Amino acid sequence: MFKKKSRSSKRDNLAVTAVALQDHVLHDLQIQNLSIADYSKTKIQKKENKPKSLKKDTKATIDTGLKRSIQSPRMEDPEKEYVLDPKPPPLTLAQKLGLVEPPPLPLSSEEWDKVKQRSILQGDSVQPCPICKEEFELHPQVLLSCSHVFHRACLQAFEKFTNKKTCPLCRKNQYQTRVIHDGARLFKVKCATRVQAYWRGYIVRKWYKNLRKTVPPSDAKLRKKFFEEKFLKER
Repeated sequence: MFKKKSRSSKRDNLAVTAVALQDHVLHDLQIQNLSIADYSKTKIQKKENKPKSLKKDTKATIDTGLKRSIQSPRMEDPEKEYVLDPKPPPLTLAQKLGLVEPPPLPLSSEEWDKVKQRSILQGDSVQPCPICKEEFELHPQVLLSCSHVFHRACLQAFEKFTNKKTCPLCRKNQYQTRVIHDGARLFKVKCATRVQAYWRGYIVRKWYKNLRKTVPPSDAKLRKKFFEEKFLKER
C-alpha cells in the first residue's frame, strides 16, 4: 500500500512539474508580456451606449458676451524619464513552485541612477544604436537595466522578431526598460555647435574681406597692386 501511494505521489509531482513548466514556456513565448509592446492596439475599447438626453433635461444658456477662461492642459516635460514596466509580471506556476527563477524586483531610483552612470561611462548614447547602426538623434531612446541603450522602435522590432525579452548585446533575460533622452540632448548640442561654427566662419570671412580692403599687404607686389587699385577708385 505504501509503495503504491509513493508511486502515485511521484507521478502527481511529475505531472504538476510538467504542467508548470509547460505553462511557463507558453507565458514566456507570449508577445503581450514584452515591455515595449503597444497595449493600446491589442485592447478592444468598448463603446458605451449613452442614453440620449431628453428635451426636459436641457437648459437654456444665456450669452453674456464675456469670454470664458479656457484652462489649457498641463504640458508634460518632453525630457522626463520614466520606467516602461514599473510592475513585474505575475508569477507563473513554475516560478511559484521554485522550478524557475522569478523575475527581478523593480529597480529603485538610486539603482537606475547607477545604471545610467554606467551607460554614460561606456558612451552608449554617443555611439550609434547597436541594432540599426544609426545615430539616436531625436528618436525615442530606451535604457535597459543592464546599462545598454537602443532605439525604442529597434528594441520593439527585435522583441517581436525573437519573441523573447532578451538584451541584444549581453543576452540578459527579463530586463527592465527606462525611457531616456541623452541621445537627443547630445544631438541638439551637436547641431548648435555646427550652427555656431558656420556663423563664426561667415563673420571671420566677412571681417577678413574688409581687412584686405583697408589694410595694405606686406608683400611688395601685392602692396603696389593695392595702392594702384585704390588710386583708380579715387579717380
